Amino acid sequence: MRILLALLAGIFASSTASAANFDWKTRFTEGLVDAEGKTVDTASLAGKYVAVYHSAHWCPPCRAFTPELVKFANAHMDKLAVVFVSYDKTAADMTNYMTETKMPWAAVPYKAPSGKKNAEENGVKGIPSLIVYGPDGALLTKNGRDLAAVEKLLK
Repeated sequence: MRILLALLAGIFASSTASAANFDWKTRFTEGLVDAEGKTVDTASLAGKYVAVYHSAHWCPPCRAFTPELVKFANAHMDKLAVVFVSYDKTAADMTNYMTETKMPWAAVPYKAPSGKKNAEENGVKGIPSLIVYGPDGALLTKNGRDLAAVEKLLK
């Protein structure tokens, strides 16, 4: 019995440690930037659920969903981080979109390969799209636009 308890404690400790130590730099190899173009450390994502938001200013459904996501992200900032992948036509359009909608999150640099890779790996065919990962980097849902379901994941 003691051996079983020790084994279970070890498994729990290693899964907790791996969640806290997941290196988001492996997923966002070019790093992250804020709306002003300043570098954001991927370590700021550690221990949080991470939602990758594929969107663009020119997209009417995106412009309708983004304010909802901003409110949701602000309400859950202790557990959730959002990373924006822009489908805008220019880097300036991306910056304007982030600023105009007051996106409180970082972005993959404009046209960075890791944004395209995330879309390909998750079968993103249209925008807006929200892919949610657990603190350990494991994919939780490709249907993150269902914010009520995402809220349940965060509990």
